[in-house]
Amino acid sequence: MLDVRLDEEAGFLEITVAGPIHDVDYTQVVTAIDRLLVRHKKLNLVQVIQDIGWIDPSVWWKDLSFHLTHRHFLRRAALVSDAAWVAPLTNLFAPLYPATIKYFPLANLEEARRWAQARDGEDVTTPPLDFA
Repeated sequence: MLDVRLDEEAGFLEITVAGPIHDVDYTQVVTAIDRLLVRHKKLNLVQVIQDIGWIDPSVWWKDLSFHLTHRHFLRRAALVSDAAWVAPLTNLFAPLYPATIKYFPLANLEEARRWAQARDGEDVTTPPLDFA
């Protein structure tokens, strides 16, 4: 299952992967991305990977086609998961992708959201000082 949340004004989407991925789920994600790309040249993404189950074989082909036609649609992508394989794969493939990609553990989901939506050069790892 793929759950998609959008902020159309900000050009931001959050996708949660929680179980098997069916064709209808994938189509919903692509439709959401294309809708955001009408207003924004590049998008910011948080992908929360809770559990990846069985993936419909048709999704593999659609995903390949999507990435061939949408190669430069991301500005920042945060991959969030506690699955042991996500961090090493993120670090391996991030330099090959034309976006800034960063891994976060699930406990840091809010930090991942702030980072993904930050402007380039903005430091979001240090909380703002509160002088009140």
